[in-house]
Amino acid sequence: MTSCRAFILSGCHACLYTRMLIIDWFSRFLRLVVVLVITATFGACSETATTTRHTKTRAPDEKPDQAFWGGVFTPPLPQDSSQSSDRHGSEITKQIEEMFRDHNYELSIRPRNHGKPIRVGLALMIESITDISEKNMDLTFTLCMHETWTDTRLKFISNSGDNSIVLPSRLISKLWVPDLYIVGSKSSFIHKTTVDNLVLRLFNDGSIFYNVKITTTVACQMNLYNFPLDMENCSLTFQSLGYTSDEVNLEWMVGSHMEDLFMDTRLVTSMPKFQLVHHNFHSRNVTITEADRYAGMKSQLKVSFELKRYLLSVFFQSYFPALIMVVLAGLGMWIDPRSVPARIALGVTSVLTISTIITGLKASLPKVSYLTAMDIYLWVCFLFVFSTVLEFCCLNFIMTERGKKSLKKFQQTIPAPAQIEKYPKIKPSIIRNSISSQSKRKDNKDSESTRYQHHKLSDDVAIIFRSLPSLGDGQEDTKSTSTDLTPKHPKGLKMQVPSSLQRLNPRKCLPSDAESLDVFFRVGYFYSFLVFNGIYWGYYVMATQHDGGEES
Repeated sequence: MTSCRAFILSGCHACLYTRMLIIDWFSRFLRLVVVLVITATFGACSETATTTRHTKTRAPDEKPDQAFWGGVFTPPLPQDSSQSSDRHGSEITKQIEEMFRDHNYELSIRPRNHGKPIRVGLALMIESITDISEKNMDLTFTLCMHETWTDTRLKFISNSGDNSIVLPSRLISKLWVPDLYIVGSKSSFIHKTTVDNLVLRLFNDGSIFYNVKITTTVACQMNLYNFPLDMENCSLTFQSLGYTSDEVNLEWMVGSHMEDLFMDTRLVTSMPKFQLVHHNFHSRNVTITEADRYAGMKSQLKVSFELKRYLLSVFFQSYFPALIMVVLAGLGMWIDPRSVPARIALGVTSVLTISTIITGLKASLPKVSYLTAMDIYLWVCFLFVFSTVLEFCCLNFIMTERGKKSLKKFQQTIPAPAQIEKYPKIKPSIIRNSISSQSKRKDNKDSESTRYQHHKLSDDVAIIFRSLPSLGDGQEDTKSTSTDLTPKHPKGLKMQVPSSLQRLNPRKCLPSDAESLDVFFRVGYFYSFLVFNGIYWGYYVMATQHDGGEES
């Protein structure tokens, strides 16, 4: 019973599924029929309209079938010129439009000149020269290029008195223009404020005047041997990219005066780092070997600029600080040699300062493999400053060695206590007073001299006398202030002070050879520095003089 019920249910489900499938297929069939009917209807309407249009235009003896297929494959009939012409166009524009329509491809090819090269005239109007960089070795020009040539294919007839017309920039790309480029250009761009800054003026005889404003950064190989007293020669070179001199010949069409080359001479004569000395124009043919098949001569135009650097700003940035350090280190030699910390600190500070100056200036210059004029000056200044430190080291060594020998010799000449006991009434204070009085008398004779004082040696003498044993009653005679020892001694006794003590003068304690070394080096230091400056500036000023050639 259960199996019968399951069988009946499965049969019902199968019938239901089959009915739904039939309904789905029927709906799809209806949609397809509707699409076919609509398509056939619109096709019939379009065919009727086409047949009607071609029936109106066929000849009287033409059959309907021929009219239909002829309408499909026959090109459109020419329209009346009176209806297609632009009512706002002039006679010149109509001729130009006709030229572009009939010779669209041909106008983009170099014009023929009966086997002769096309003569292209070039004129420049430089607005500014900026960003002259020694580190990157380049400079930036902002200029207007004026090119002129003749294309006989673009001749037109003018009856209204207007013999030229300016073409918009969108039509320039359809014409042939000389493929000039700037040799050594790193980057260039055409100005676009407020529109593209290029214009082409066409004359009725086929002459073309083409003008474009660009800004270009050009490489300039600078010679920095004489930096910063150098004169740099930078150039702006134009050359055809693909045509040889047999096809395109370039010619200058500009005067030799500054007003003919520069838009505003004040912009180039008041540059911050350089002064424009003069400029020259050159025209030549150069050999270009691109490949064995395309080797040939190319026409090249070049304008060179000779630029002289302003020295004043560089002088106060580099030369003047180095000069001050040399003078400051030299003045340190007037400091007392016994003031070791003062002289060492001044010398080391001067060396470090000039080292910092050299490092900072080299960071702003290109890393060249040779020494520039400024490098020579700075390194010579560095040697002068460093020599003061070496001189004081030698002076201090000599003073120390001679001081040791003098002290040892003085200690050997001190009288023994047994000799002093022979004069029981002579007290140590008397001996000290006698030595001091003799020294004062000697100082009065040498008051105008500028000798050094050796306090260490005099202090040693005082210590030695303080260590002498007390004689007599052991009390010093404080009342006696006289320096004459004769009344104080027994009759006929003379006070014999050792010769080494008599010669003891604190102002003469510096060895004579050490003193001579300091004085000699002090004089030679400044004298040699003055001689070096005279030779240095004389040579470089003469070496960088302009040859005085006339502008051409």
